[in-house]
Amino acid sequence: MPADFDDIAAATRAAAVATWSDGLTAGRYPNARDGTVTPAPGFFDRIDDAQAVANARGVLIGAERRRFAVDIEELVWPDVESGVPTVRLVDDEQRADLPCLTARIEIDLDAETTSLELFG
Repeated sequence: MPADFDDIAAATRAAAVATWSDGLTAGRYPNARDGTVTPAPGFFDRIDDAQAVANARGVLIGAERRRFAVDIEELVWPDVESGVPTVRLVDDEQRADLPCLTARIEIDLDAETTSLELFG
């Protein structure tokens, strides 16, 4: 929880650092970051709040994701009003059978095709 604007002593409190690490991810992608070990900045009044955010961020960073470009030979009008469009991608060549988030939708009305960029 961030400090109130009226809390002028917040800048003088001792700092505590919350960390998250995963040896498997670091071993698989040793250069994924710029090679530094400087922590990402964040400001919390309680160390357990900082640790919760560090853990949540670590889950996102440590998850294995793949990007797919999919061309569909027909017009697909996703319902973006219902939230982020998700699809199940099945592709034997890529060895993929997984749910994916749609990051980009490109509809070509002239060619009557749809292109999707998927993350899963």
